[in-house]
Amino acid sequence: MRGGAHQRWGLGVATRIVRCRRCGLVFPNPFPRAVDPQRLYGDPASYFEGFAVDDKIQGSRVIIRQLLDRTGPDPRVLDVGAGRGEFLRAAQLEGVRDVLGLELSTAMAQAAREQFGIDIAMATVEDFAATKPKPFDFVALNAVLEHVYDPNAFIAAVAAVTAPGGWVYVDVPAEPNLLTMLGNTAMRLTGRRSVLNLQPTWPPFHVFGFSPRTLRILLEKHGYEVASVVVWAGPHVRRRPGDPVDAVRSFVATQVNRLANLTGLASNMYVWARKRPVVTA
Repeated sequence: MRGGAHQRWGLGVATRIVRCRRCGLVFPNPFPRAVDPQRLYGDPASYFEGFAVDDKIQGSRVIIRQLLDRTGPDPRVLDVGAGRGEFLRAAQLEGVRDVLGLELSTAMAQAAREQFGIDIAMATVEDFAATKPKPFDFVALNAVLEHVYDPNAFIAAVAAVTAPGGWVYVDVPAEPNLLTMLGNTAMRLTGRRSVLNLQPTWPPFHVFGFSPRTLRILLEKHGYEVASVVVWAGPHVRRRPGDPVDAVRSFVATQVNRLANLTGLASNMYVWARKRPVVTA
């Protein structure tokens, strides 16, 4: 179980967490769905609390430089789930002219326009793919896939808008990881039904958990070849102010995460995959 009484701060929806025995995919059952997605993503400042705009832009510029090393100058770039537009702004600062973002939240799109003058299309990637746009050389999925209700249809649409030989970049939590494995073992030893997988089961909801293997299966199914997988995450685990017990939990979890970064069992992964080129006789 996860969420509610099974979360250390009592947050979220209590639900069973299931892992597929065949591929390892992790998901909740029953499945929590946001009643109002606009409300869920309606406050950019709160949603991205703790993530400074300038830091996100600088980190995104590193990714864009890696992209330019793979594609050459001026690729056509699509950012799915563009949020406040930091990734698109980073692309512009690196000299990329042909950029487009997709977003569900009107508040996020408005923030991108107000801060950077960037226009973002209000559409899902599935609906966008149905318009048969000119293919993109690069599609960014930054902290998006874990929120998607149908990853199979989502990646199929991403593949449909990726040019043959084009690239997709996926930033997604890694499940399981060292913290969840150790935490779940401790729960079982103390007779509790709680698990640490799929954080959070409260807004903004993580509804699928991917391992490097499960993500590779999904991407290869839709015509991509995985070129690189980096498993790493910032180690710090937030603590609740004024709660000494939670401070101890935060300290222990942070040390576990530091060890996870050394052992390849960290809680996040960064994946580059290339769409297979069309082979002609």
